[in-house]
Amino acid sequence: MTKTQLMTTRYHATFELDESGVWIAQIEEIPQVHTFGRTLGKAREYLVDALALWLDVSCDKVKDSIDIRPVVLPVKVQSTVDEANAARVIAEATTATAGALMSDAALALTKDVRLSVRDAAELLGISHQRVQQLVSEGRGSLALTGSGAQGVAEDIARSLKEFLPGGSKEDLGAIAAVVALGVAIAWTQSRE
Repeated sequence: MTKTQLMTTRYHATFELDESGVWIAQIEEIPQVHTFGRTLGKAREYLVDALALWLDVSCDKVKDSIDIRPVVLPVKVQSTVDEANAARVIAEATTATAGALMSDAALALTKDVRLSVRDAAELLGISHQRVQQLVSEGRGSLALTGSGAQGVAEDIARSLKEFLPGGSKEDLGAIAAVVALGVAIAWTQSRE
């Protein structure tokens, strides 16, 4: 391969945390290009330097040609990280969905049945100032895929399926559906 071909090639970098807490970095296509760093950022920086040195070019010419693979962590740690990220995604989806539903409810109370902002606030359990904000923002700030509990369930199921790594689509879909169903049931019961 010529030097020009080497510089235009896409490279794939792997990063693995060793037992001492050091990141080991390597270019998959050129195993001779490897380095380490105490932090992930430094390991990335040193890997760009090592590749540039190997190809005998400047760092600027190779830094955009490196695709970073997902880092490799110990299995137990990776599982904990995945669970934390999944919980965050679910919480964000639930919060966004709850906000959209609250906005719809504030609009329905003040526009459809013409309640005062204070009465709507009392029924929703929020301040009258917040009801005023929701009403002034209007509809469409967050469109639900469905309505009510079904919309909550669909939004959370979609977010969960998009995030969870690995596993079959059927298994992930079933997990997402169960979590979403639980949230939908809780949401429905809170309205009773």
